[in-house]
Amino acid sequence: QMFKGFEKLKDVQYVYTPFDSSLCGVKLEANNKKQYLLTGQILDDGKVLIHLCNYIEPWDDLSLSQKKSLNQRYQMGC
Repeated sequence: QMFKGFEKLKDVQYVYTPFDSSLCGVKLEANNKKQYLLTGQILDDGKVLIHLCNYIEPWDDLSLSQKKSLNQRYQMGC
C-alpha cells in the first residue's frame, strides 16, 4: 500500500538501496514476508530509492495510533 506518491508512480515492484550500510544501504528481511513502513524518493526514472537517512520501520513495530493515522488520516488528505 502506498500512502503518498501515486501521482508519480502507480505500482512499486522494486525498491532500490545502496549496496551496503557504509553507503547508507538498508537491509530488509524479504524472505519472511515482513511488512515495512518505508519513506524514500521516487527518482525521475521511476525507481524508488531508500537509504539509512529515511524512516524505515517494521509495520508490526508501529503503535496502533501510528497505523490508524497512516491508514485513515493520509486518506483524508492530512
